[in-house]
Amino acid sequence: MNKLTVKVKRIEDHGIVTYITLDAGGMEIKTIKSNMPEWLEEGDQVNMVFQELSVCVGKSCEGKLSIRNKIAARLKRLRTRGTLSELLFESAIGEICSLMTQRSFDELELAVGDEAVLLLREIDIDLQPCIVPRYDFPTELDQATRTKVAN
Repeated sequence: MNKLTVKVKRIEDHGIVTYITLDAGGMEIKTIKSNMPEWLEEGDQVNMVFQELSVCVGKSCEGKLSIRNKIAARLKRLRTRGTLSELLFESAIGEICSLMTQRSFDELELAVGDEAVLLLREIDIDLQPCIVPRYDFPTELDQATRTKVAN
């Protein structure tokens, strides 16, 4: 599972669907939600989560496409096992992993260090709250709430 921390830039509620624009290190990523998360607000820092199988890879993506999220990346690491290939890419928004069949990988003729374009459908992106742990408990409270472990 790919997980990147991003910021909610814009929320556009259109009744049936909600369009959400994310800021991923200066790059805009778009997502569509049929059910708008009640907790989500513009300006929130969230985790953008998507499966490795949702990442399509191309050497170049010229012309018109229905997929709006196009991410320039460089192949950092490759691992193949049987009929599957796992590709780890380095991009401006972070490391992104893609899984594909060995046949598809062979047809792309990619090698470590090559540039590629990653395509990510808006519908395949899930958003999760970014929860930061707090460590500012007073010492007395911390001592008072500890429990002993019985042997």
